[in-house]
Amino acid sequence: MPTVEPINPLKRRRTEDELEDDPLRMSTDSDSNAQSVDATRSEVWFDDGSVVLQAANVQFKVHRSVLCRHSSVFRDVFSMPHPRDEPTVDSCPVIHLQDSAEDLKHMLLALYDKSYNTRDPIPFSAIAAMIRLGRKYDIDHLRDEALLRLTVEFPTTLSEWENLAPNYTQIIHEEENDGLLYDIVNLAHQNDIKSILPAAYYLCLQEIEALLNGAKRTDGSTSRVSFDVQRACIFGREKLLRAQAEDTFAWVDDAGRIGTCLHPTTCRQEAAVLTKAIWKPLPEPGRTFEKWTDFSPSCREVVS
Repeated sequence: MPTVEPINPLKRRRTEDELEDDPLRMSTDSDSNAQSVDATRSEVWFDDGSVVLQAANVQFKVHRSVLCRHSSVFRDVFSMPHPRDEPTVDSCPVIHLQDSAEDLKHMLLALYDKSYNTRDPIPFSAIAAMIRLGRKYDIDHLRDEALLRLTVEFPTTLSEWENLAPNYTQIIHEEENDGLLYDIVNLAHQNDIKSILPAAYYLCLQEIEALLNGAKRTDGSTSRVSFDVQRACIFGREKLLRAQAEDTFAWVDDAGRIGTCLHPTTCRQEAAVLTKAIWKPLPEPGRTFEKWTDFSPSCREVVS
């Protein structure tokens, strides 16, 4: 499991002064009346809820007990005294959060909806929200669930890589969203998830043009990685291609020319076919982990 820098490693209770500057704060008379006028109710709205969370102009009516059970940050906030004349919605206090409404929706659904804790695929936006807000509000199990999904898709061992399904199994990938991979890389850098980067970089370096120019998301925006990521991928691509020539496929040059070869003519012919497949029209870094028997049926028959 990748390590993530803790937000509050000592888990100490925070003082009232610290809470004044916290992005999670109880609304005041001046800001709540102004910000709640045009607020809309989200799909996460429980009639028996005891607190209203507001992100941008979207409100969520949930249970204080649920928030306190999962988050030490919310426990600290609710433990502090609040103004008697604080504004309310449905007789519930309003807490304004400086998060996106979409992130907050995914966080709350993950706390209330068990489907987020199954192995069924969920949207990348949900995974990103679970990591970001799981860290911010100290909800470890939320962050860990999202991290598990990423580490399954981007493994750290060759055996795990070879057992990967051809398509994402933990993340819903919309066909039109070509920027998903770059969004995952950016999320990993923003949240110090280093373990998935080698596998993610390996996929990024397959398409140099997209790596340099970015890829379109479903909403028409473009997903891009940083210059440092581009540079690492380009240098890595060069090293992989050199390794293919010097190690992975070096044996092809000697095929049929070794004295102990039982089928020299067949092997030389197949070597010519392999050389063309590997290097023409251009070498492909994606062949680095490909088994030679997968694209050489004749060799497989001879060996067997």
